[in-house]
Amino acid sequence: MSALRTLAAVLLGVLIAGNAMLRAEALRKGTPAGHHLLYLPSGRYLKVITFGYEGLAADLIYIWSIQYYSNYQIEDRYDYLDQIYRRVIAELDPTFVAPYLVGSMIMSVEAGRDDLALKLLEEGTKRNPGVWIVPFQAGYLCYSKLHDYACAKEYFRKALESPAAPAPVRRFYAEMYNKLGDPRTSLRHWAEIHDTADSDYVRQVSWMHVHDLRIEVDLEELNRVIERYREEKGQYPRRLEELVRAGLLAALPIDPEGKPYSIDPNGKASSVSRRLLEGR
Repeated sequence: MSALRTLAAVLLGVLIAGNAMLRAEALRKGTPAGHHLLYLPSGRYLKVITFGYEGLAADLIYIWSIQYYSNYQIEDRYDYLDQIYRRVIAELDPTFVAPYLVGSMIMSVEAGRDDLALKLLEEGTKRNPGVWIVPFQAGYLCYSKLHDYACAKEYFRKALESPAAPAPVRRFYAEMYNKLGDPRTSLRHWAEIHDTADSDYVRQVSWMHVHDLRIEVDLEELNRVIERYREEKGQYPRRLEELVRAGLLAALPIDPEGKPYSIDPNGKASSVSRRLLEGR
């Protein structure tokens, strides 16, 4: 217990000393309020003075950071986000997951620094293999704010490496292929989700994706065959039956609703079935 008291006192002293230095320097040079954070040592150096209680030290600084970043009267409080979360707390306790999540939210939502948020989450992903929530949050940031679907797909893939990853992670991963212009791979993943669904809700949602993706993939394939027919015959077919007679199709395809595809006046394949996800 005495060691814990000593540790708490040391950390408190570090923060108080920083504030004292701030006031002294501010009076002398007029420096901004946030400069006192520069006096907080990095996690690597703090480990030396925590007597083996670096986890507790990380807890205390994390709690302090939430209070600090909740103080909207400190105008420049966001200047040292990377220092506090990635270079102090994460170095003190690399497996402490909460600071990666909360710190990245403050960086992205409050400070508008998505670059710092992604850097912190990448650090947390590397240091916590098998923990799904950190790469998932990174993937969601790439997807929802950065619109970098390749980045999002990779982080969702990392999240799925954990057996504890919940079902929605797999759905996000499947949809990223569609966002990247690969409906075939997306269809394959959504079909697997549908076939292994353990609830009516998941079956319904996955079926809507399978339905729309199947039509998209079928139309893409039909248009490829139609173009081949045009190259061989010198004209577009008027009906899909002509593709069957030419040996380019084994049979007339039907869409997921059991309705036949057709060829529009422009020579393109079309479907009369409504897309279930349109407008979503």
